Amino acid sequence: MITIKKYPNRRLYDTEQSKYVNLEYILELIKAHKDFQVLDSKSGEDQTKTILLQIITEQETDEKRS
Repeated sequence: MITIKKYPNRRLYDTEQSKYVNLEYILELIKAHKDFQVLDSKSGEDQTKTILLQIITEQETDEKRS
């Protein structure tokens, strides 16, 4: 499972690849059926649902603009 840390400045860090990523990268993980979780960097709290909701919201916003 890929672990992504979410930092207070809203940056996302893929611990497996040791690089910062964005929401598009997470969307690609979803499309590729990769298992991942997003954890808060300080508390270790699971933030996966929050990130997924953010992706859905952005996708719907983009569709309304088209």
